[in-house]
Amino acid sequence: MEDFTLQVERRASSGPKPRRLRSEGYVPAVIYGGSEPTKQLQLVERDLDRMLIKGAASHLLNLVGPDFPKTRALIREVQRHPVRRNLLHVDFARVAVGQKITMAVPLHVVGTAPAIDLGAVLLQNVDSVEITCLPDDLPQFIEVDVSGLAEVTDRIYARDLQLPAGVALAADYSDEPLIAMNLSRAAAHADDEEEGGEGPSTVEIITERRKDD
Repeated sequence: MEDFTLQVERRASSGPKPRRLRSEGYVPAVIYGGSEPTKQLQLVERDLDRMLIKGAASHLLNLVGPDFPKTRALIREVQRHPVRRNLLHVDFARVAVGQKITMAVPLHVVGTAPAIDLGAVLLQNVDSVEITCLPDDLPQFIEVDVSGLAEVTDRIYARDLQLPAGVALAADYSDEPLIAMNLSRAAAHADDEEEGGEGPSTVEIITERRKDD
């Protein structure tokens, strides 16, 4: 399992302003929730960016530091510059042992859908699903096996997911297919040609003659 541990430092209210921190390669942050008060933090932007690329936004993190006790947390909000896309701020929420959390977890498609051999294409309509579980039961992803999609009309709904023990869906996905098969444009065009048979390839358009003809 991937290790999602971030080094953080306490940030004093009398310390450098956020703009100066960013110029020095740090990201200002805040952590809240639980029975403890809100605390100001800072962490190295490069470390956070690397962790986000690994998928930290949908995983339980361990925040550690020389002046900060090890704390389990979730990323609740990440702010980036609208143009330069550099990190501006991050919000963490504490996670208590025994307290259920709600989290968006990515879907990982596995297997090959037999309907592809019929000219269908696989459409993934949803990249992630919201689940609720205890922190220690949080999966890195939910696996979706598409090897049973044999027809172009086959679908996979949230109710079809094989969720790990202790994990439940937190949102209603009952009417929305997560995975759907659909005929490719080429296959649909081929079907239209077959249905059309050997009829004329062009249609003559007759219009009313003008009176001056």
